[in-house]
Amino acid sequence: MPAPYPKRKPIKTFIGTFELFGQQIAELTPPFFKSFARLPKLAQRSIKLSLPFATLFIMTVAPLPLDTQVQYALGIFLCISMLWTFGALPLPVTALLVPVLLTFYGIFPTAEALMPFADPVVYLLMGGLILAEAFRKHGVDRRLAFFVVSRFGGDISKILLSFMVVSAVLSMWISNTATVALLIPVVVGIAARAGDEKQKLSVLLLIGVGIGAACGGMATVTGSAPNAVASALIARETTWSFVDWMKIGLPTSMCVLVIAWYVLLRVFKVKISRLDIDPINKELASMGGLTPGEKKTLGIFVPTVVLWIAGASIGELFGFQASFMSATIVALSAAVMLFLTRTLDWQDARSISWDIFLIIGAGLALGEGLQVSGAAEWMADQLVTLTGGFHIIAIMLIIAAVAVALSNFMSNTATVAILAPVLIGMAAALGVDLKFLVLVCGLSVSLSFITPIGTPPFTLIFSTGMVTRRDLVIGGIRVTIPAVAIVVLIVYLMVKFGIV
Repeated sequence: MPAPYPKRKPIKTFIGTFELFGQQIAELTPPFFKSFARLPKLAQRSIKLSLPFATLFIMTVAPLPLDTQVQYALGIFLCISMLWTFGALPLPVTALLVPVLLTFYGIFPTAEALMPFADPVVYLLMGGLILAEAFRKHGVDRRLAFFVVSRFGGDISKILLSFMVVSAVLSMWISNTATVALLIPVVVGIAARAGDEKQKLSVLLLIGVGIGAACGGMATVTGSAPNAVASALIARETTWSFVDWMKIGLPTSMCVLVIAWYVLLRVFKVKISRLDIDPINKELASMGGLTPGEKKTLGIFVPTVVLWIAGASIGELFGFQASFMSATIVALSAAVMLFLTRTLDWQDARSISWDIFLIIGAGLALGEGLQVSGAAEWMADQLVTLTGGFHIIAIMLIIAAVAVALSNFMSNTATVAILAPVLIGMAAALGVDLKFLVLVCGLSVSLSFITPIGTPPFTLIFSTGMVTRRDLVIGGIRVTIPAVAIVVLIVYLMVKFGIV
């Protein structure tokens, strides 16, 4: 009698196959480009730079059965997308090219091409980054990290959770990259006390910190630049606010964080169960009480968050104009207060990544150009032809998968800037609420932790030399699959039942 076939668990088999595929991509990508890599740097840069403009030229002169404006806008879209993907020019330089091309091809006059660079969401993010700089300068972020870790105790699972929570909370309000840069030395110092398990614990905690930062970045509009782009595009089409994003971003980030914590503990198993955290307690004790700078920072930050969440109700109570209590004006007022109270000086503000505002403005300008020209509607029609018979959840899953795939190999801000305008047109063609599609895209691009080039935080983590590509692929895929399902499910339910 033949031996029975072993039973297989379909989900584990699928994940295992997906991991193997991911590892093969991670390992085979360099050989695939080996011949290109042998070229001189100047030749490589010339090819990366010439291809986008050659594509634009072909789209300009080719006799396509399209309206002229649609054809020109598609050419600009392809050119900018390729430049952002190839990295032939710095992202901010490519951003400056967007209004130039939109004006050159007559899609917008100069004033309208530049107007998106002054969108309220740009200034909302500006205020958030200035607040973040105050956190960094006065060590509020470091104190919070030590405080939370010390309260969770020495259990390994609790230490991982504490770092992920700290990373998420900080990333809700300050740069993900700054958060990870702050926590890396703390993580490495703690892992060094694990003896033979030092390497495994380092991998576990470092990937946990990176995923925690990604989760926190999903929670608020100020959490990451992609949120700002998606939020601004939604606000142009329907009523949308800072609180609306939090309604969906906060529960999504919390669910993804818990799932990630559970998965990471089982993927990267550490043999020891407890660790000595006395050095953390001593470091916290040595900080003493809150410094004047910390007090001023928190004294401005806490009311700012309150006004972001409940500003409309408070303004109505005191008879203020609604626009005065908008999230953008509140953020700028907080920034001014930081300088008035000498919590910051302008020299501190110089270290802020001001280039991100150009990228956001360019993304909004490109999106508006695609919509005004009719190119977004044309691309949406093509997508509807391919997916028109699918259920909205299936379409959302496809969008999430595409967004995750792209954002693991190019800027997640650029990914949203490219996809969101098309998705708005697609939603109109399908006759569904645009939030189904745009929110899934905006949230999914934060799940870019499978490769070391997806986002700067994971580039930093990879650069420590303690985490390999294989670690990122295995951990990233195991977390990404359930995370995508969570994002799609929460967005679907919240939009379906009118919560957002």
